[in-house]
Amino acid sequence: MALVTGCAGFVGSNLVDHLLDIGYSVIGLDNFSNGLEKNIESALMNPRFKLITTSIMDDELASQLDFELDVIYHLAAISSVKQSVEDPLLVHDINATGTLKMLELARLNRARRVVFSSSAAVYGMPEEMPVNEKTPVEPLSPYGASKIAAEMYLRAYHNTYGIETVILRFFNIYGPRQAFSPYSGVVSIFTNNAIQNMPIIVDGDGLQTRSLIHVDDVVEITRLAGESYRAVGETLNVAGNDTINILELASRILALVPESESSIVHGPARQGDIKESIGSGERAKKILDFTPSVTLDDGLERTVDWYRDNLRS
Repeated sequence: MALVTGCAGFVGSNLVDHLLDIGYSVIGLDNFSNGLEKNIESALMNPRFKLITTSIMDDELASQLDFELDVIYHLAAISSVKQSVEDPLLVHDINATGTLKMLELARLNRARRVVFSSSAAVYGMPEEMPVNEKTPVEPLSPYGASKIAAEMYLRAYHNTYGIETVILRFFNIYGPRQAFSPYSGVVSIFTNNAIQNMPIIVDGDGLQTRSLIHVDDVVEITRLAGESYRAVGETLNVAGNDTINILELASRILALVPESESSIVHGPARQGDIKESIGSGERAKKILDFTPSVTLDDGLERTVDWYRDNLRS
């Protein structure tokens, strides 16, 4: 039995669908502060899926679980650097204390493993690229700091209680079901703005580099992290093979929406933004035999097509 927190969110809902497709029984947890019921429509029709509508901060959550858990995929979080700068206490509560609560749930339920979605934001602005897992952590934002705090709790629970833990440091994820809001990922924002003929605003000079990875690849490595004995105690980067700067990304998305009347506009640099974020996936390849399979060209085309069909405001 797998528990997926943030099950109605971007990555969480895609993971739920994948786990159900390969025969898992899944408990989904979401308070719908960001997740959408539409994302789990097919899951709700599956008898092997049970939804619990509550927050990871709910002290009564354990009493609502009438199944013994095998693995917890902990994806629920506030994932916006911008929001963490605006409200650092809230982001700490959800990302750090919320993770501690999930680890305590795992301990009390005797769950075998917890797979945690961390972030490349923990690295800050490293001097050398690509970033590997031995690169020192030096967060530039409260968001990055909250993820480091959560990682430390995972290590502590592994060392103290013997819970199998895996830390996945996600780089920039994109793909179907990513929300569209000021706190969303850059691909979602640029694509939705292009489709709606709104300006595509690039922060600063747009030369910030990113290792983009499609959500299908993220789902695959997340599942592997919950299954492979070799992953126990590991911290692994989850990064795409393709690196692109934000200005080029804006141009490429605009080209995929040829009917758009949007133009690219430069705005002020964003506080806490990371100039270069290029991740090495060598350790994930070594430990899990994982290599991303979705190319950036294919992934962007599929993503734009999905937003055309499912435009949300």
